[in-house]
Amino acid sequence: MDQTERQIIDDLFAKLRQAEAQSGPRDPQAEAHIRDTIARQPAAPYLMAQAIVMLEQALAASQNQNQELERQLQERPA
Repeated sequence: MDQTERQIIDDLFAKLRQAEAQSGPRDPQAEAHIRDTIARQPAAPYLMAQAIVMLEQALAASQNQNQELERQLQERPA
């Protein structure tokens, strides 16, 4: 893992801390089910973090592409 990858992971967990601070009470049954499932699949947190990072990157790329297309549309003669 290089410094960039470490920063991406740190940023993800910073967002999770912020979401936790802003969220309401958690559903105890859902939390227990998640905890039990993770106990059976210990690699799940790693894989979920990886999936979240990939989805965030795909979303950012899509948003950038959308902005570029909107810019091109604005510059296009009527």
